[in-house]
Amino acid sequence: MTVGDIKRQSCDFNECGRSKLQNVIVEDLKILDIFQRLSDFFMLDYYTHEGHTLLPTSWLDVSRLGKHDFLKQLCSLLIHANEKRQPLSFVMPLSLICFIRLIKNRLNARKNVKPVSIDLPVSCKEHLRHLKPKKIIELKALLPFVDRIITMYGITHIVDIGSGIGHVSRFIAKQNPSCKILRIEAQSSLIGKAEKIDQKFVTSESSVNILSSVKFLKLDDNIADSFHSILKEVDDDNQNSSFSDPKSRILLLGLHPCGNLGSFMLKLFNESSICRSVVVVSCCYLFIDADSNQTGGFPLSNFLKSKGVTTLSSQLKEQACHNAEFYLNRLLGYLEQPEELLSQNWRSIADIFICKRDSDYSRKCFKFKRRSNGEDIIAFINKNLSSHQFELLDDEEKEEATTLAVVDLWKTWAYYLVYITKLLIGVVGESLILHDRLLYLIEENIPARFNVVFNAMDSPRNTAIVAHKIDSNSFK
Repeated sequence: MTVGDIKRQSCDFNECGRSKLQNVIVEDLKILDIFQRLSDFFMLDYYTHEGHTLLPTSWLDVSRLGKHDFLKQLCSLLIHANEKRQPLSFVMPLSLICFIRLIKNRLNARKNVKPVSIDLPVSCKEHLRHLKPKKIIELKALLPFVDRIITMYGITHIVDIGSGIGHVSRFIAKQNPSCKILRIEAQSSLIGKAEKIDQKFVTSESSVNILSSVKFLKLDDNIADSFHSILKEVDDDNQNSSFSDPKSRILLLGLHPCGNLGSFMLKLFNESSICRSVVVVSCCYLFIDADSNQTGGFPLSNFLKSKGVTTLSSQLKEQACHNAEFYLNRLLGYLEQPEELLSQNWRSIADIFICKRDSDYSRKCFKFKRRSNGEDIIAFINKNLSSHQFELLDDEEKEEATTLAVVDLWKTWAYYLVYITKLLIGVVGESLILHDRLLYLIEENIPARFNVVFNAMDSPRNTAIVAHKIDSNSFK
């Protein structure tokens, strides 16, 4: 992406970006309203609460006729959302076609750019040995992306908020020795670990600049003032840091800030006169709190607030954290093995008989044992009942379980259609959260955009919100 591309994108958002974002949000709200009951539904309740009734009858009819062939084509259609495909073998109802088209647009947006990846320095080999594979993949993609931001906007200082034990800022510092980097982390235990790793990572021969870590004391109503006080405190301790210098060009950086922290960073960026750029790859939507003060994470935009939206259900926030592409791929694998597929919903069948024995049991605490090879539905349920000291199935219950698992197969196909739909509602939930955050910046007349940073299969929270306050010296 060139400087000219950035400028053109900024103009585009000023002219029509706001209305585009509003249209997406309106579409998301309509879908979430239509499927509100399904969004808050637990799959374990499928048989006890007639989960198939949460879908339109016309959708159930096509799943009943098409069975696993229909589910295979549906999963393939969604996984390969932006690729050429073979015509479907089934006539689908118009409402399902419209729903799939809307979801495909959102899935396409998560893969519309092939992320650039680099090899990390060989000198860091010892340090890489302690990183999880997912973190290494993210670093390889994030570093060249941040390098482009630094070059385009002439960044001189970086503040890594929610830095954890400092993986991101440590590698950025090695690649950009002229940038001064400050890490802000609220957990003192992580700060201590980061400092120990620094001692191994930074040698006397290296050109890596000195990194600082401080504790972020409080997320309150005066976020900009609190932030500026921290920068001044750092400058007082380090004469050459110049974080509080108005001439400094500060980039706020957050890789997967948890819950409200992502929203907080965007508010801080908007209100701070010192911060020039921001890059936030959001994560952990489950921990977003709705609040009217500065620490609230949702909603942010005035447009969404005007629609009367004040919060999201805990179920929807959890679904928004799921890797839809991964689970669709896994289901597609199950669809190649009909016996394995038919046994995947057995936990929901077992749930019927667990509820009969203890209607107040906690699903979160109940650990199901896996199905063994060749095990039938009766043996599977009895194994799980026995493991929690429940009495085993009687003859009447055995017949009921067999009917559900073997005879009423249409409910099994409907089960997976409900499961797929819930996955896709999670995609809509994340879309609403991210578009609300982006629109918040646009409403403040700050040019902002989405950038796909990671492959969705490697790191499902892969979309960065990037914004920069333009002035005459914005571009190098």
